[in-house]
This record gives sequence, C-alpha cells and structure tokens, in this order.
Amino acid sequence: MNVDPIIVAMVSAIQMLDHATEQEVDPDFAVELQQVMGAYLDELSPEDVVEFREILLRIAGERAEADPLIAEYLRRLADGYAREA
Repeated sequence: MNVDPIIVAMVSAIQMLDHATEQEVDPDFAVELQQVMGAYLDELSPEDVVEFREILLRIAGERAEADPLIAEYLRRLADGYAREA
C-alpha cells in the first residue's frame, strides 16, 4: 500500500485544525481530534518511528515546491519524532 497519500491527508487535517478560526471549528474539538491522532501515532514501535520519520521527510522534500505549508508540517512532525527516538 502507498501510505504517502494517507500521511499527507493526516498532516493536512492537522494543519487545517491548527489554522482554523473559532467560526470554522470549535477549538476544543480541534485539540481533542489532534490528541486522538497523536495517541494513535504514539503506538508506533521504535522501528516504525524511524521508518515514519523517513517517509515524512521524503514526502516533505517531494512536496516542498508545490505545497510548502504541508512540507513544513511534515518536517516539524518528523522533528518531533526525532526528539522522542
């Protein structure tokens, strides 16, 4: 399975929640949804974290020109996992 579109969709959702106004999304709901997504990602094994980071950084490089905001979110997410590893 090609997980790239799934990861881009997930990061796009996180990015949209981060930038949504109160009129667009209830802030408490946005935070709760991000916490749920993070909890599932926290279940990754150490080996999967390494692979996940590599995928995030590769996709960020591929998307940097066409979609710089998503590329930056991918890099920031990867950086967060580097500190945990």
